[in-house]
Amino acid sequence: MIENYTFSKLSENELYDILNLRNQKQVREASFNKKIISLDEHKLWFSKKIKDDFFNHYVLKHNNKIIGLGYGENYNLENKSCLWGFYVDFNIKSKIKYGSVVKYLLFQKLFSIKKIEKIECQVLKGFEWIKDWHFRWGHELKNFDNNLNCYTLVLEKKNWAKIREKIYEEGFQKKP
Repeated sequence: MIENYTFSKLSENELYDILNLRNQKQVREASFNKKIISLDEHKLWFSKKIKDDFFNHYVLKHNNKIIGLGYGENYNLENKSCLWGFYVDFNIKSKIKYGSVVKYLLFQKLFSIKKIEKIECQVLKGFEWIKDWHFRWGHELKNFDNNLNCYTLVLEKKNWAKIREKIYEEGFQKKP
């Protein structure tokens, strides 16, 4: 695992930096909302999200620099599930696979919530490499939504419990 990192809940003083990551072209292209979001819109979004009982937006910092955000939202009581997603700073060039770090830490956080039995994500058609990456992390195809033009993938807690150690060993332990 990387050293000198934090993965903690998003705070108001981090909004500007997170917005800059969210507005990067590569992030917008993989998002449903492709427009550039203003700081006022972002602050309004945060003021609503922070009041939600299911506020699970986490910021990854490495050496005190914001690297990315992982989130779980839209808790579904009936399915005991939530929607997850993440993004990282595409301007950082590093041998560290920050996307994998955010995913791993986020999954650990979300599955530590007792009421969560599965997590779901949506991947736009045209980003099959992301869908395949999620498959390698234990996700299964739930459906394809023709209206949204996206795949919905699901990862069950029991499947995560089976594969998380392997993912950690393969991707996060220091190599000799």
